[in-house]
Amino acid sequence: MGTITAMKQPNPGFHQRAEALANEITELCSYLYAAEYQLLVKIREFDENGYWGGPGLMSCAHWLNFKCGMGMNAARERVRVARALAELPKISAAFQTGTLSYSKVRAMTRVATPESEDFLLHIAKHGTAYHVETLVRKYRRVQTQRDVDTANAIHVAREVTYYWDEDGAFVFHGRLPAEQGAVILKALEMQMEKTFQELPENVVFPGGNVVRETAETPETPDSPVEPDPRSPVGDRRADAVDEIA
Repeated sequence: MGTITAMKQPNPGFHQRAEALANEITELCSYLYAAEYQLLVKIREFDENGYWGGPGLMSCAHWLNFKCGMGMNAARERVRVARALAELPKISAAFQTGTLSYSKVRAMTRVATPESEDFLLHIAKHGTAYHVETLVRKYRRVQTQRDVDTANAIHVAREVTYYWDEDGAFVFHGRLPAEQGAVILKALEMQMEKTFQELPENVVFPGGNVVRETAETPETPDSPVEPDPRSPVGDRRADAVDEIA
């Protein structure tokens, strides 16, 4: 038959020493978290004022990598978190007092807004860094899906309508996704600029007395003050649409 070995009983001071060490470790961690906050505040100021500039240095993260020995990924994250904290007063306050770890703060700043700070702080104070990371991943997934749903809804609702007015004018109205709208706007601006550059000298625009004159035009005491050589922007857009068509 096998022998049964009695469990070794801890010495009388085991629990006291364990508790004392636990308190010292958590207290030191709080000091580290608070110091990390101060580091990020200084990094933000250093970055915003461009103090990191120097030969061969492309960013504050490069400076941290070169001067402080941080890995590039870690340096970029610290700069990102430092910038984000400027807009998150409640998370910043908890981090400053050592209540939150850098790991939790780093995760929260990926999705946090002033409106969601309270909710995220509740999770962070009652859960582990893993819980916070998991929540942030799910939150970002939901936000991405919402963005996709919104984009799809805008795409479905796209339209251009038109009608002939009583005076014979052609009237149209449109609603387009932002990307398409940006393309159209850019085309209009380019056509407007092209039309302006092609204008001959001394042109009076329809509907006004706007005159384009060259530098060679002699100036006389009777010459009127030259106004901005452009017609109303709405008119110019209308002409640009016609030219593009």
